[in-house]
Amino acid sequence: MKKVLCLLGLVAWMWGAQSAHAKKYTFRIATLAPGDSSWGRVFIKMRRDLLRESKGQIHIKFYPDGRMGDEKLVVNKMKLGQLHGASITSIGLAQIVPSVLLLQQPALFRSYKELDYVREKMDAELRAQFVEKGFVLLGWGDMGYVYLYSKQPIDSVEKLKSTKIWGWTDDPITKQFSESSGITPHMLGILDVRSSLQTGAIDTVIGTPLSIIAMQWHSYLKYRVKYRFAIGVGATVITKKSFDRLPKELQDIVLRVSQKHHTNLIQVIRRDNNRALKVLTKRGLEHITVPAAEKKLIRQLSRKTWDYFTDKLFSKADLDKVKGLLKEFRKK
Repeated sequence: MKKVLCLLGLVAWMWGAQSAHAKKYTFRIATLAPGDSSWGRVFIKMRRDLLRESKGQIHIKFYPDGRMGDEKLVVNKMKLGQLHGASITSIGLAQIVPSVLLLQQPALFRSYKELDYVREKMDAELRAQFVEKGFVLLGWGDMGYVYLYSKQPIDSVEKLKSTKIWGWTDDPITKQFSESSGITPHMLGILDVRSSLQTGAIDTVIGTPLSIIAMQWHSYLKYRVKYRFAIGVGATVITKKSFDRLPKELQDIVLRVSQKHHTNLIQVIRRDNNRALKVLTKRGLEHITVPAAEKKLIRQLSRKTWDYFTDKLFSKADLDKVKGLLKEFRKK
């Protein structure tokens, strides 16, 4: 019996010693999302699971709240090797693979189900494009339905022309849609929006209910236009260089755990956006209905935006593919 106990003790010691000397891998991942937001909480769970399932070999260090700068800067830092990864919106993703912005075109998707269907069909193709650019896409993590918010009621494109609407400096879609509509947006970095709302430099923004609250913009806004301009798309990526240094078994763990948490993240974000909209309503936000004629005009302007970016950000073949998939889904 003593021999058995000694043998077991020796095995346990050897396993512990081996684990203690196992190579550790640390990934520095940045995001604009606040650490205490829905995104931040899911990232914390993902970090915990990766650490546990890799037996302490994979460590994730998150930098939330835009600590590493805006998304364009974060992407540049990844390319320079100063960061290993980032959880970013379509605007940041487009700095790597511009064709991602096809999924962000205005008035393209009517519902989450349509986005899910199209993206599932194109998932492998999009992931391959990221690999070609030196990145690995760990999972999609959307923002939700994008609405227009303002300090004054807006129910027409004509009224929108008199506003001081914000346009994200690195967002070509808002800029082009605005120009097609005869609107001049105030182009600012996303981290400058809150102070600009405070000073009155801008009075109208686009965003999701959850992001409006998370970025603390809601205190300066009184109205929401009840029209889904788009669905905010996002994802988490890491550099292929940092991913390739992992042994195969650890790569599998990263992909599996990341996919699990990002699938959950999409559902959490959609649920929390609904809750955020109720919170905004309770705080006095008024909802402006858009007349049918204005909705038709917005769709016409949106199609002009699609056409403008065809063969610039994405190919006509890809746009036709998305249109075909939408037609296929809507028939069902």
